[in-house]
Amino acid sequence: MRFLSMSIALALTVSLAPLAMAKEKQPVNADWRSAYVEGERKLKTQELEAAEAAFSEALRNVKNNKNSSPDDVALCYQSLASAHYQHDRFYELVVPLYKKAIGVLEKAYGKETPKLAAPLAAYAAVREDEGDYKSAQKLLARSLAIVEKSDGKNSLVYADHLHRLGRVNFRLGLPMKAEQMYYQSLVVLMSQKVLPSSEILEQHLADYIDLLTKAETRGKILNSAFQKELLKDTLGSVDRTQGVSASVFNNEVSSRLANSAANAEESRIFDAVSPPVATTAITPDRPMSDFAALEEINKQRVSFYERMISTDILSLGVDHPSVARDLSGLAALYLSQRKFDEAKPLLLKALAIYEKSYTSEASMIKRTKALLQLIEDEQNPQSPANSSVIADYTSSLPAVPLAAQKLEIALRLNKLAFMNYCQGKMTNAEQIYSWAIASTAKSAGEHSLLAASCLFDYSRALRSTGRQADAETMDNTAQAILRRSISQSAARSLP
Repeated sequence: MRFLSMSIALALTVSLAPLAMAKEKQPVNADWRSAYVEGERKLKTQELEAAEAAFSEALRNVKNNKNSSPDDVALCYQSLASAHYQHDRFYELVVPLYKKAIGVLEKAYGKETPKLAAPLAAYAAVREDEGDYKSAQKLLARSLAIVEKSDGKNSLVYADHLHRLGRVNFRLGLPMKAEQMYYQSLVVLMSQKVLPSSEILEQHLADYIDLLTKAETRGKILNSAFQKELLKDTLGSVDRTQGVSASVFNNEVSSRLANSAANAEESRIFDAVSPPVATTAITPDRPMSDFAALEEINKQRVSFYERMISTDILSLGVDHPSVARDLSGLAALYLSQRKFDEAKPLLLKALAIYEKSYTSEASMIKRTKALLQLIEDEQNPQSPANSSVIADYTSSLPAVPLAAQKLEIALRLNKLAFMNYCQGKMTNAEQIYSWAIASTAKSAGEHSLLAASCLFDYSRALRSTGRQADAETMDNTAQAILRRSISQSAARSLP
């Protein structure tokens, strides 16, 4: 028994659908219709011989019925061809049936009728599945031209035909032509407001990546910040989300909740929560005794670090790294309470000690500088270094369909963009990166490390195409996200 590939099964389904709709408009003729319905039922249960017999009966009856339309006749031809093909019968039965189905429609409606696009594509899928790529190429080229006239170049059907023709061209040894078609098809797919499912996009990206992997064009061996982040194997901790359409009201609510969550997260950075500002409009979500207890704990922690600093200075000296560690711990406690003026001089002293003992690439030096920069950003929110935090970088990105707002799609888009960049296809790389960061922000979070890594890669592509100002904005945003992550990590690693 023949097992159909996904592409041919989809093509057969698409090809029969418009004809089935057409026959619904015709008077019901039980002589052929009942046999046709029986054939469909048997085909679903894979009773192929019974399906062939039923479709053969339907074809005989529909041809003898003067009230049958050309669409009815073509439908029966294609259904019988599909049953034969699944039963592993090809040239002797399947090819003539497809040709007759196409001939019936050509005679009735002309050689450029939109009704021909689907059966031509279905026949091409059979040819492609059999490895006859030359015939598949001719059939798909003709079908694509018809779709372009009837549906336009921005339709989902056009994108599907273009993708399939590109795949056939690649198998015929025409990678450059195939790549152009893949890219054009991807542009159309990503411009759709709605996609039936993410599977269409996943299959397209898989074929596109496969082409660039196997093509002869060899690019530079470069590093991707996004790929480095993936190598850390932290995908399990990423909160995967699926994009959903939202009203203006929902967008506003989401924005406020996100800001509240961000503020709450910042307040927990160093494992302590500062008391909320008292107002007459807001009731605390916990008893005041809890806040009093927390304040007492914080005082004890301050005393602990002060004693540790004094002890280390007396026993080890003022420039010992242990002193810097304790200074950083006390600074972290002040930062958790948003006491930036108290934290800053402590971190500056710690940094001076670290710089005497370690190289500039040492993690504790980088971490301390990041915390100092965090204070600078908080105290000077309008500074150039902090402007990217205020601006919403996602507003400059293209809208992507909901089906593309998945982490799996984001991963493939990032890989595809990086491959284009490595091969010197900067314009394509820049466009694909814009989709990649939009998908990553929606699926992994706008302030996630994956988003930051993608922004770093995107900024490099922007610079390569001369968009220096946009690249700077993306870099600043990525740096801000990274600083925030570093500060959180630093808090968790402090004693």
